[in-house]
Amino acid sequence: MTPYTRSGRGSGSLGLLILLLAAAACGPGEQLPSVVIVTIDSLRADHLHHAGDPRDLSPRLDALAAQATRFSQAGASAPWTTPSVMTLFTGLTPGTHHVDLNDRALAATVPTLAELFRGAGYRTAAIMPALTLADHFGFDRGFDDFIFATQGHSNVSGPWSINHAIEFLRDHRDEPIFLYVHLWDVHYNYNPPVPHSIRFQAGRPAGPGETDDITVLAGPGHDAASLSPERVAWLEGQYAGEILFTDEQVGRLLDELDRLGRTDDTVVVVTADHGEAFLEHRVMGHTVHLYDEMTHVPLLVRWPGQVMAGRIVDEQVGLVDMMPTLLDLVGIPFASQWFEGRNLAPLLRSKRPEEEGPPLLLGTSRQAMKRGLRTPSWSYQVDLVTGEDELYDLVADPGQQENLAIALPREASIWHRRLCKRLAHRLPGGEVGIDPLPADLQEILAAGLRTLGYVSPAGSKGGRQGDPAVERQRILKATGCPVELLPGP
Repeated sequence: MTPYTRSGRGSGSLGLLILLLAAAACGPGEQLPSVVIVTIDSLRADHLHHAGDPRDLSPRLDALAAQATRFSQAGASAPWTTPSVMTLFTGLTPGTHHVDLNDRALAATVPTLAELFRGAGYRTAAIMPALTLADHFGFDRGFDDFIFATQGHSNVSGPWSINHAIEFLRDHRDEPIFLYVHLWDVHYNYNPPVPHSIRFQAGRPAGPGETDDITVLAGPGHDAASLSPERVAWLEGQYAGEILFTDEQVGRLLDELDRLGRTDDTVVVVTADHGEAFLEHRVMGHTVHLYDEMTHVPLLVRWPGQVMAGRIVDEQVGLVDMMPTLLDLVGIPFASQWFEGRNLAPLLRSKRPEEEGPPLLLGTSRQAMKRGLRTPSWSYQVDLVTGEDELYDLVADPGQQENLAIALPREASIWHRRLCKRLAHRLPGGEVGIDPLPADLQEILAAGLRTLGYVSPAGSKGGRQGDPAVERQRILKATGCPVELLPGP
C-alpha cells in the first residue's frame, strides 16, 4: 500500500461523557505531561542484556531500564501484531475487541487511547510501518497525524520511523504530545545493516538450495524443525543484530527528548507487540503458539520523579493494562468498567507490596486457534482444533517443555475452568460489536498480507463476522467449557 500521512478519524464515535471527562483532565494553566510509546516488533523479553542475555545487544534499553520501572513478567495478549497492539490501544483483550483477524475493524463504540488523549488536549501522532497496523482496522482513530507505510520484510525502516518521530517532537516542542512509534526491523526477515549483521554472527547462512526467508521457513509445506542447529544459530544471530540496531534507533528518540528538554515531563513506555520463536517448540517466527517465546515481552515505564527508577516488578501484567495505567498516570479521568486491564499506576508511583494479579489471557486465531492463561508460575493453554491442553510449571520448567496436563489432571482441570470463566467474561455494558470490513477491502488487505508471507487459517475469511455473543459461544464450545458458562445467542 502507498505510504501516506493524514489526520486520523475524529472522536465522533465516543460518548459525550467520555470526551468531557478527558477534557477535564487538567485545569487552566496546568502542565500536561507528554507520553511516548515505542513498540518493537517481535522483541522477546529474554533477548535484552538487562533481562539476562549475556550479549551487549541493548545498551540504550539497559540504560533506560535503570531509569524506569521494569515489569519482568509482562505479556502480549496475542502472538502477532494486529490484535496485540489493538489491546494496547483499547485495554481490551482480542476476544472482546474482536480485531483478531484481518477481516474486521474496531467497533465505533470502543474508545481508543489516542482519542482520549486528544480529547484531553494532546497533539497526537502515530508512526506505522506495517500493513498489520493500517488505518482500516481502526488504528488511526484519535491521531492528528497518522504516518503510514508498508515496509517489506527486507527493508531497513527504523530510521524512517524515528526520523518522523523526531520531526513531530520538534514541530510540537511546546505542546503536550501523545506519540506512538512502532519499530519494525526486528521482525523477520533478519537483515541488519553492517556492522550489526556481523556483531553476533554465529552458525552458517543458507547454502545452495536453502533459504533464510522466514516467510518460507515458517510457511505451510515447510518443516522448520528440520533446520540444523547451525542454521538456527545464524538466524538468531542476525535477529540479535536487528535488536542492537533498533536499540540505537530508540536511543536517537530518547536523545531528542533530552535535547528538547522534554525528558522530565514525558512518560516513556517501551515494549513489544509479541516475541519470536527459534524452534523452541518446532516453529520459527510467531503467530501460531502461546508459549513464552512468542508472548513474553519487555515492558519499561519511565517518568523521572514520578515513576520509581530501577525497580523490577515480578507481577503478571500485560499490554492490556497499559491504557488505564497511562490515563491514571497523567490524570485523565476514566471509568474502570471501560477496560479489562488493571491500573498499574499505584504500583508505579509507590513501593506498595506486589500482589498476585489475575492470570493473563492469551489467544491466537490466525494460523491456529488457541486460548490460554499465564502467571509467573504457571502456563495453561488449549488447542481449540484438537482439544489438547497443556500445563507447564514455569518455575521448574521455564522453557515449557514438560506438559503436565496428564500427570496433574486435577490441576489441569482447575486451570481449564479458570480459562473458561475468563473467556465467558463480558463487559458490564455488554458485548462489543463486530465491524466487518467490506469484501473488496478484505481482498486488498489479504493480497498485501500474502506478499508478506501471512496466511490465514482455512475458513477464517468472512465466516466470523456476525453476532459477538454467538462468536463467544463458539469459542467456549471449542474450548470444551461447561454448558452453564455458555452465553445465549
